[in-house]
Amino acid sequence: NITTEEAAARRDFTINTLMFDPREQRIIDHFDGEQHLREKRLRHTSDAFAEDPLRVLRGMQFAARFELTAVPETIELCRSIRDSFSELAVERVLEEWLKWATKSRRPSAGILFLEQTEWLDHFPEIAELRNTPQDPHWHPEGDVLTHTCHCLDAMVKLPEWQEADSPTRVVLSFGILAHDFGKPATTETVFKEQHGRDCIVSPGHDEVGVPLTESFLSRIGAPNDLHKHVPPLERCHL
Repeated sequence: NITTEEAAARRDFTINTLMFDPREQRIIDHFDGEQHLREKRLRHTSDAFAEDPLRVLRGMQFAARFELTAVPETIELCRSIRDSFSELAVERVLEEWLKWATKSRRPSAGILFLEQTEWLDHFPEIAELRNTPQDPHWHPEGDVLTHTCHCLDAMVKLPEWQEADSPTRVVLSFGILAHDFGKPATTETVFKEQHGRDCIVSPGHDEVGVPLTESFLSRIGAPNDLHKHVPPLERCHL
């Protein structure tokens, strides 16, 4: 016994408030969701958004799946509820990460959303990649997080990934995400005589990253099958 506007106001993002009236053959759009969808903007519908912190992780996978950019007001609201992450059941967290891992068109958009909202800090294995330097000769793109995002975005363009089933996509996505988890702990600058200069290196980061990969998978409640298949990609990625 509520109006369509009242019902729509309870939805998380404006793009999810769109309704269709089959009798009148018209779209009901109380919150400009259609315009935001065309403009690829991710905007929360109302302050009711804060009632369920899982909506931040939904924003993460929506941004990645539909190549959306969150508006500043939504970013700020997500930051204001960052401490409520602990309230979430790990099963719900996993569900959103699996959508990111299987349906993304630009995975980096989801990671960027987490960084902007400060929710990336709830996944320290990823957060530690920020500002970890790489040798500009081999990695002119920047730090390890930037490199990882480039790798993820390149992956989803490959025919092999686009044609893969969901279980395979999950393994590949998490394998790419985790492949340099070991670099923050192993990165150092050393003089390389063969190059005649100081070089940034990360010796042994492949092995060091394996327990960190396990830690991340446990943090998001990953099933045993992922624990079986993802860490070997980290160990052998070189």
